[in-house]
Amino acid sequence: MEQQQQNTAGKRKSPKLLIILLTVLFVAAAGSVSAFFLLNKSPKAKYLLAETQTLSQMSQLIQDRYKNEVDWLEVQNKKPVETTWDVSAEWNDPAAGYDMQEIQSIVNSTTLQLGQVKDPVKKEWEMNMSGSLGSVDVEVGQMYLTPERILLALPFTEKVLRFDDKDYGKMMKETDDSFNGDEKLGLSQLFEERYGFTEEFRTYIEKEYLQFLYKELPDEAFTSEKEEVSVFGDRMKVEKVEMKLSEAQVKDLLTKLFEKARNDEKLKALLKEQLTLSSLGEEVPRAEVAEMIREFEDSLDDGLKSMDKFVMPDGLKSTVWHQKRSIVKRDFLMTVGPSKDEVVTVKVKGEQLLKQDGQKWNYEITGIDEYEDEGVLVFKGDLTWKDGKAKDEISLSFDDGEVLYEGNEELKGKKRTFTRTFSINDGYSTPTVIWSGDATHEKDSMKANHEFSFEEESLGSNTINLHVKQEGKIVKKVDMPDPNKNVVNLGDMTMDELDTFIEEDLQEDFMRWLEDLMEDLQNEFDGL
Repeated sequence: MEQQQQNTAGKRKSPKLLIILLTVLFVAAAGSVSAFFLLNKSPKAKYLLAETQTLSQMSQLIQDRYKNEVDWLEVQNKKPVETTWDVSAEWNDPAAGYDMQEIQSIVNSTTLQLGQVKDPVKKEWEMNMSGSLGSVDVEVGQMYLTPERILLALPFTEKVLRFDDKDYGKMMKETDDSFNGDEKLGLSQLFEERYGFTEEFRTYIEKEYLQFLYKELPDEAFTSEKEEVSVFGDRMKVEKVEMKLSEAQVKDLLTKLFEKARNDEKLKALLKEQLTLSSLGEEVPRAEVAEMIREFEDSLDDGLKSMDKFVMPDGLKSTVWHQKRSIVKRDFLMTVGPSKDEVVTVKVKGEQLLKQDGQKWNYEITGIDEYEDEGVLVFKGDLTWKDGKAKDEISLSFDDGEVLYEGNEELKGKKRTFTRTFSINDGYSTPTVIWSGDATHEKDSMKANHEFSFEEESLGSNTINLHVKQEGKIVKKVDMPDPNKNVVNLGDMTMDELDTFIEEDLQEDFMRWLEDLMEDLQNEFDGL
């Protein structure tokens, strides 16, 4: 029993994650501007409008620049599409010994084929995998998915293996008492285009919490005035909007927010719905979900109890300078901690320009702990997009290190060619990944060629390249097998029956298939 409790405890997610989840949803909801914001001309409304419309502007700039790609994503959400990937590698090491040269030959003559056909309307999905080494072809198998079941066709047996979603809990309960027996694998969620938050959840957060925060933020905490500032060396007339919250005001706002969330049964019901699913679609057992909700409630209770203890001596100050509701400059300052001797100061200061033909930003994020040790993170970006050509550079600098992205793109009609370089410099080495290629997106199809290469000084002329050829096209349907023809339903078996089936019905066929494959591969290796 004690061991089971330990296992359960190990599966629990930190209550802090739930607080973070809730906070992220509040921020996400801010992307939607409610009508009463637009009609209100107060400094408070101007501040929130500047924040929300700047986020919206950033999103729109990305969608405009990658319109062809965005349109193709929308096609895949509405029609059945077949997509294939052909993957191969190239390894060049002139200094390799005889044994390594043989391995290089194997790598260079190996290809992998991946494919899928997905119908988002009928909710049918086929995935397949195969490969080849020289003249030897290897069929790995096909998997078919619907919201109700998985069907698996393997190359070493004519039988189709079937597993129904509803049988997951029953099978797991045989070996794990924490399952009730009625849990599902959650296959239906694999066909949803939102793996995170439902539209109902987003709408509820916007309506109940974004507007709640707007109403509870004190009007007197906001001021606005006209100013002229320098942004990347250019003078511009802007509006400065400042929010100053005292320690008492921050505590009062958080208290009301935590109390509202603590007593909001609708919110907790929506959270349960979200937490039921893991990242891979598997449903989390109800007992575990209930425990996470209890931890969520406990963390809010703890936050309310400790509200009087935590300190924010200088309150919270956030200033934005905006031009036509697009933020061009920002200054944020907050010092907070559990006591006056354990405070951390966070400063964010920077400037940005978001234009159709280019975007620039330069932000410095500073953290100072209770020992007055200072850490600085510098985040810069310079993106240009003009006449179908792009030149981008984004860097993240910290201490003696830097993460750098550099990109060049050109769009001619429907075809985009690109070279994108990712590198890390830690003062000792600079490993670099280069992603180059081209992609063409039509209304009913797409084609792309990708090449990934890895470079590092210590490797010298030794290079490793990965090639991916991708194709996609609209098809009529997914060719699903008959779920009742030549099918073995694994969900109808007990665990003992399943073990017997694998040992007596599958193992021998698999070993025979594997031996034939190894013999073919050995003959191929001998010929290299």
